Amino acid sequence: MLNVIIKLYGKLHARKGIPYWLFSPLRRTIRFIANIFFPFLLKNKYCRKSKNVTQTEIIVSLTSFPSRINEVWQVIEIMKRQTYKPKKIFLWLSKEQFPLKNALPGSLLNQEDEMFSIKFVDNNIRSHKKYYYVSQSCPNADVLLIDDDIYYPTDMIERMIAARRDNPNAIICQYGYIIKYDENNVLMQYNKWENVTQYSNDNKLFFGSGGGTLFKPSELYKDLTNQELFLQLTPTADDIWLNAMARLANVPIIMLKPALPLPVKIHGQKEALSKINVGLGKNDEQIKAVSDYYKSSVNKDPFERVN
Repeated sequence: MLNVIIKLYGKLHARKGIPYWLFSPLRRTIRFIANIFFPFLLKNKYCRKSKNVTQTEIIVSLTSFPSRINEVWQVIEIMKRQTYKPKKIFLWLSKEQFPLKNALPGSLLNQEDEMFSIKFVDNNIRSHKKYYYVSQSCPNADVLLIDDDIYYPTDMIERMIAARRDNPNAIICQYGYIIKYDENNVLMQYNKWENVTQYSNDNKLFFGSGGGTLFKPSELYKDLTNQELFLQLTPTADDIWLNAMARLANVPIIMLKPALPLPVKIHGQKEALSKINVGLGKNDEQIKAVSDYYKSSVNKDPFERVN
């Protein structure tokens, strides 16, 4: 039932020739049903038991912040129900935001076991926590980045591993855009880029890491964990930094047939990086900062059009 609802929602992309508002009421209805029904389903640990399970070496990594922390347990539980099990799941939390572990919700603390660990770090580097610490500690591991507010289908890891077999050196992702350029090959504004709605290996792919992104840190550009640099150039945009590190290292990107992410309802959320980065044009500023820096330092623009 979990997968049926998630995958049904995932098919409700806006399509050419079909107005956005036509799908909107159905999407709202499915989100409403999911956010009432899923917490009850996920609390039933018996549903986690299955004979058809494969163990993997994949490490799942994510981060969160105070306004989302009460619902993160649902994402962790879905990762534990994957048909292909991750070896470890790491949730990185800043001590600045979460000074006391015992103040965390019991629903999250109860998830800790041999597979899932909560890791506290001194600094708050925002969304960069998602990849930074795991890339330092496990550079040669296959790392799966996820967000703390998305219901993922339980066969996500299985499908990603299948894609990795055919594309062993590629980043495998589930959500993103096609980078757009004008007739003079000048990069267009971020909000003019096109959503990807089908399987793609286009060299203009830009992946959204939280939609589910499988990669090996050691294969990306050497500056991946240069904290001083990524905080200077992309303080609120881990996606821009990760895509730049992939493009500078010429790592191919494979996007599975994408599905519209089904969001977990967050009560009382006041902060969302998408509102800052897209709504206030910060993505364009940070992309320019990255381009300018690498054009100056290594004579290569990671976001230059590649034919």
